[in-house]
Amino acid sequence: MSGAKREELKVFGALIHGFAQACINLNIVAGSKASSLISDIDVNEWYPFERLKKLFEMVIESYENAAPILERVGMEMMLTWYNYGPGKQIIKKGVDFLYFQSGSQGYESVVKGPKDLVGSFTLVEIDETKGKALIHSTTPFIKDQERGVIIGGMSAPGDLDYIDVKNDEDEHYFKIEFC
Repeated sequence: MSGAKREELKVFGALIHGFAQACINLNIVAGSKASSLISDIDVNEWYPFERLKKLFEMVIESYENAAPILERVGMEMMLTWYNYGPGKQIIKKGVDFLYFQSGSQGYESVVKGPKDLVGSFTLVEIDETKGKALIHSTTPFIKDQERGVIIGGMSAPGDLDYIDVKNDEDEHYFKIEFC
């Protein structure tokens, strides 16, 4: 993929800021470096995906096992979005997050560009009675962080007692159990 085409993939400034702020809030080693990377970010503007990718790389380079750290960052991002952003007005129950995030109002509100680069975050199936759901993700995001986004978004309203998200069989398919 050419550099010019990669530059067409954009993320909303609030997403970059949210990731960096989550690192700071959690006292992650990369938090201070993250602060400097977001000093010129306007939360209401669009930026090349590479800006966010640098934050991911900073966390990965700082930890031998970055997976749980990235998951926790994803959770913190969603808790912040819910408590200090528009989340409380949009999400009333944990399962509402699955519908929102996998619809055009969720993922597609913070990422834009050519479809083959943007990918998708699709709710394949959900059975609220059994407490099971399946999401298929072809986004450019690190799947550990996406797992955290799902957990954080579903847990934010506080109505669910249990949320488990696994994507160990195929990283692009998130099997979700909740009650």
